[in-house]
Amino acid sequence: MKALIIGGTGPTGPYIIDGLVQRGYQPVILHRGSHEVDFVARYEHLHADPHFEEPVREALAGRRFDLVVATYGRLRLLAGLLAGVTERLVTVGGTVYAQQDLSRPATERAARDVSHKLVARVQQTEDELLSRHGKDFNLTHLRYPNLYGPRQLAPREWSVIRRIRDGRKTIPVMDGGLTLESRAYVENAAHAVLLAVDQPERAAGRIYHVADEVTPTDAERALAIAAAMRAEVTLANFPRQAGRPAYFWGGGRNLEAMGRDGPPPTHHKLLDTTAIRSELGFRDVVGFPEAVARTVAWYLEHPLTPGGEDEGRIGDPFDYPAEDQFQQALEEFRQRCAAIDFAGVTLRHSYDHPTKHPTKHPTKTETTWARSLPGSPPPTR
Repeated sequence: MKALIIGGTGPTGPYIIDGLVQRGYQPVILHRGSHEVDFVARYEHLHADPHFEEPVREALAGRRFDLVVATYGRLRLLAGLLAGVTERLVTVGGTVYAQQDLSRPATERAARDVSHKLVARVQQTEDELLSRHGKDFNLTHLRYPNLYGPRQLAPREWSVIRRIRDGRKTIPVMDGGLTLESRAYVENAAHAVLLAVDQPERAAGRIYHVADEVTPTDAERALAIAAAMRAEVTLANFPRQAGRPAYFWGGGRNLEAMGRDGPPPTHHKLLDTTAIRSELGFRDVVGFPEAVARTVAWYLEHPLTPGGEDEGRIGDPFDYPAEDQFQQALEEFRQRCAAIDFAGVTLRHSYDHPTKHPTKHPTKTETTWARSLPGSPPPTR
């Protein structure tokens, strides 16, 4: 059996290829050739840019595959090119939604704000793919969230890892670092793709969300990274409107904030993954603590170049002198607030917790009411 993997050298590609080989497939990797991975070098490569029609058409001329997994490129364009090349297509796209009411997790049918140009294109791509299901091929489409783990193009974890590596003792967060964002470790995301490969009939014509079972807050992610590095840090908690050192947490999270000035949103970004769990049996193959440890180990061994192109994609200036000034201003604000005379708030449990039985005898009314209850003894005369 032959499988074409479009992409294949990014975060999830090597794990997908490994899984396909274990399942008896002979992989062929089509990608631009800008990134190579040692593991996939032993397999056939087709160098063509999957964002453009002509080079892909030339690369696939006369080829047939039992399976195509497309994790990269313009899927709208690829859908037409792959008609007649395969009867089974598994595609990977992104998750883009309007803010959900009451911070509810978004299901696969949740509304999208198609007034945003990029969001509209994502929706048009999915519509095009689904229109070809059953006509040109058996299709399953997976929606990846922001991934974490090795080989990320703009790894948000690097902002925490580098600070700790540079000896910083504080990690900036916004709004307490309490934002929840559904994400997926790369091996878990690849596992979801392979489950779709294994169950073509069950997954036929379906769209699935992919995300880890555990959804930590930003603060919990930062502390988990510190624990993996055996470092002790504290969190510098800035209000969103004055938290520029912590803006990196919004990188890749909200399309509506990309390229705009001002703070990124801190509302939750949650995905409902009930469908893929109940229909395909998806579960994390790597739990959160181990996933973080593997992520940290990778970037300590493959650090980003300070000030380099890859670090520039994150949008974090690592301006430590200015960061120190922000933290000093935050401390001064705390001290000013502490000095304000305030009546105070006393929090208490809303229910009483008596320590001994009251000695007061019941009144005549209380006795009559008690005896009227079902099962009460008859009144004495």
